[in-house]
Amino acid sequence: MDTQAESDHSSRFKITLEVIPDDPHDADPALVDAVGRDAADALRSDGYTIEPVYTGQRGGDFLIGILIPMLVTAWTQKDTVLADGSALVTIFTPVVSFAKRLHEAHERRKGKDAAQQSPIKIAVEIDGASISIEAPNLEAVEGAMKLAQRFQMQHPAVASQVTSQSSAKLKASVSKRLPRKRR
Repeated sequence: MDTQAESDHSSRFKITLEVIPDDPHDADPALVDAVGRDAADALRSDGYTIEPVYTGQRGGDFLIGILIPMLVTAWTQKDTVLADGSALVTIFTPVVSFAKRLHEAHERRKGKDAAQQSPIKIAVEIDGASISIEAPNLEAVEGAMKLAQRFQMQHPAVASQVTSQSSAKLKASVSKRLPRKRR
């Protein structure tokens, strides 16, 4: 029974998703939590397994772990993975999907105009090295390939050591809502 659970867990990798306020001293905790919950719900409906990550603190940032089946991710991008030979593409493929869901949740909660004026800031950290993701970089396979190439150019030493066991974290910064105008 234990070997079944171990093999099931080993065939998945985990990406941590953290949604934080852009300015910790002037935060909107309700918006941070709402964007995080909306993104988590969308990812759950996409078939991902979500687990809470406990920090030992009450309130604050929104933090979850997303379990991704390795075989499914690798198989859907088999041509790219085989051609590239890199675990980076395997990691960045679901990251692009997660970032899209975060953008959608942020836009839904803030409104399209307000979200464009103060967009959500997303960074991906793999084994301690990070890059930022912009909305135009989120075009399916091409987006994953471009992000993998950019990560490889910015962090060649880390990129050469990345495996499916590497630590991956997606961090989104949400700015405070603008106050409503009074009549």
